[in-house]
Amino acid sequence: MSIDGMDVQEVRRMATGLREAGEELVTLEQDLSDRLAAVEWTGPDADQLREHWTGTLVPAITATSRRLTELGEAATRNADDQSATSAR
Repeated sequence: MSIDGMDVQEVRRMATGLREAGEELVTLEQDLSDRLAAVEWTGPDADQLREHWTGTLVPAITATSRRLTELGEAATRNADDQSATSAR
């Protein structure tokens, strides 16, 4: 079966999944940051890992999480627009 246009319910499910994935990334980042902070480890390797984590990886995770949330919101708006258009 072929569908022309949008399956609104499927797009809404996808939007929810995108937002949930963004939230899961935030939770994962926080958990890993807490674990890293709790490790008793000193020296240049530890410093390098922590600097890479906080300077590169955390910002990348945060940006990815934000983008997933934005994509979920955009998909919801698209589904809303499709529903409104179909109702006319």
